[in-house]
Amino acid sequence: MSEALLTSSLMYRLDKHRFQTRNRKRGHHKGARRSTKQGTSLEFSDYRQYQPGDDLRQIDWNVFARTNKHYIKRFLDEQEMVVSIFLDCTKSMTLIPEKWRFAKGLAAALGYMSLSADDRVGIFPIGAQTHPFAYKKGKAFSNRLVHYVDTIVSDEASFTFSESVGRYIQPKSSISVLISDLLEPIELIEEAIKKLQAYKQELIIIQPLAKEEIDPFYQGDIELLDSETQDKVNVTMNRAVKNSYQLRLNTHREQLERFCFERGIGYLSCEVANSLENILFNRMTAKGWI
Repeated sequence: MSEALLTSSLMYRLDKHRFQTRNRKRGHHKGARRSTKQGTSLEFSDYRQYQPGDDLRQIDWNVFARTNKHYIKRFLDEQEMVVSIFLDCTKSMTLIPEKWRFAKGLAAALGYMSLSADDRVGIFPIGAQTHPFAYKKGKAFSNRLVHYVDTIVSDEASFTFSESVGRYIQPKSSISVLISDLLEPIELIEEAIKKLQAYKQELIIIQPLAKEEIDPFYQGDIELLDSETQDKVNVTMNRAVKNSYQLRLNTHREQLERFCFERGIGYLSCEVANSLENILFNRMTAKGWI
């Protein structure tokens, strides 16, 4: 029997958290998020003077008794937030079991947390055989969501993230979360990210990388195969080659971070050896995302 994607202790902690967002874009249905619109929740906002056509039931007669003027109460509307989670399921993400498990656990944790907060959640597996998890709302769907993520299967065909992402864009999202290693040419990644951000939604990017991707342990003459493009290259792995690779990787990550900063996108690069708890409750919390 395989290990559970999320532990019971982690789910207990997730129940007490939610996404923190500066985006005022909300869904059209009732929820637990405070909106700038005036509505019918029980949370008082302020008063304004009565105008013809206003609901007479909203008049505060206690204020009238003190001022001899008609004022109505205004209440904050409570609306849902629409959370879209994009999980890169292309081969570069799925070939290393620990990395793939970590990425799926992260997607499941963020989805579970959002459903517990009464937000509407959709999961979109980019480059997978699995159909998207259609938007659901309410904690009753949380176990179904975790099971769905746990059973996502990557497509055997060769797809790259940048060429596939355009089919999954969700214009109605309040906040979108992209989980991807982003190990493609920087110009292709930037164009793909721009597509996701095109509808004034808040965007968070989490880049999980395996230890062997950050600090390769290979030695000697080897043939490397690009898991997505199937291109091959022969390399003699020595200290100079390893240093050159790590320099290019660090430059790539720095360019991504700078690009995201300039566009107001949240960015977090992490090693999958970290626990989900550390990423969620330390690093993401420190950034103000949770």
